[in-house]
Amino acid sequence: MPVENSLSDTESVNSELNEIRQPFEWSSAGDVLKYEIEIERLGDDGSAERVFFHETDSEESERCLIYIEPMLPPGKYRSTIKVYNVLGMIEESLTSRDEFTVRKARMPLVKDVSYPLYMRRTMYLDDLDNDGVLKVEGRNLLEPLSMGGDELSGHTEYLLRSGRRILTPVGVVSHDKGDRSITLRFDMKQLDVGEYHIFAQDASGLHSTENEDSLFTVKFKKWLDIDVEAGYTCPLVLHDSTFPTYLSKVFPMSAQAKLSFMTFKHNWGYLGTAVRMSYTRISKDEGTYTIDGNLGMGQLLFVYQLPMFRRRVVLEMHGGVGLAYFNNIMFHFPHNIDSEPLNTLSPSFGAGGGFQFYLNKRLYAETAADYVLVVNKDMVLGTMQPSVGIGWQF
Repeated sequence: MPVENSLSDTESVNSELNEIRQPFEWSSAGDVLKYEIEIERLGDDGSAERVFFHETDSEESERCLIYIEPMLPPGKYRSTIKVYNVLGMIEESLTSRDEFTVRKARMPLVKDVSYPLYMRRTMYLDDLDNDGVLKVEGRNLLEPLSMGGDELSGHTEYLLRSGRRILTPVGVVSHDKGDRSITLRFDMKQLDVGEYHIFAQDASGLHSTENEDSLFTVKFKKWLDIDVEAGYTCPLVLHDSTFPTYLSKVFPMSAQAKLSFMTFKHNWGYLGTAVRMSYTRISKDEGTYTIDGNLGMGQLLFVYQLPMFRRRVVLEMHGGVGLAYFNNIMFHFPHNIDSEPLNTLSPSFGAGGGFQFYLNKRLYAETAADYVLVVNKDMVLGTMQPSVGIGWQF
């Protein structure tokens, strides 16, 4: 059967002696008399020098664990484990040879983590100068192996952890030669809202603890955005036989207003709701008669917004349901003869999108287009409603 072993220069805390010990353990070969362990140090030129030899006693054989004394310095090694059966004979088929590396163990300690641009424990995603840089202070904070750390003399790996969410740094901005501080860069696209703990672990597995000193928060300064907008819209009838026959296909005398509440904000976008109202004046002169009236629409929308270009442009997509009100639509004939007014309320469905262009932090201009379907027992009216507007964000 194969025999596996592992060794690292780790610190085992004894409540009385506080001694440093170097464990070496392997997988059990079953009922055996003893194990014979030989460790050789491997040179860069391929040479091997024996540095340790040991025959286990009954307790060590049962536990498959011994402690190396004197401790092995950092380097590359090869172990040979020979297995003696209960008759005292070597089981050649169970002899195991493995290579391993001893690394210097250093217990990392995190005393503080901050956003160095403002020297605080919080990063606000709505700050335009965010760069994903975090400064970590403490002890034994070495560079990561892939970013300058040494495999033998030591290196430290870092994680930002929030529940099951784990982020790794994409670069090292600066490193203190005394290993007391390191400045790391994380991908801003991955830094979402939440509370994170910085986690540092050295090559041997020793790691820092999660506590208040390692806590870092990512959030928005404003948890709620309220957008108020007013503008112009021009409904264009795409399909319906009633409106093109008796009225027209384009209604330029129109206006709209929208009120949005963006309550669910993350780095991948904002989610919220909006109420949009529009008013259209209907009027047509056929010479022998005229038609006029009003069309009002109100919709409750579910909204998604994606800030782009450092939040100077926002892409918006929305859709929802509402009501359309045909109000006092009448035919007017000569000699003051009028038809009965049409007043009816009908359900409507709409979806669309647009872009908001921020002129400053609050003031924006929007251009958008929506498709709105109005369902009535006598007709199904489909309109395209391009619009432009000016808005203010509270």
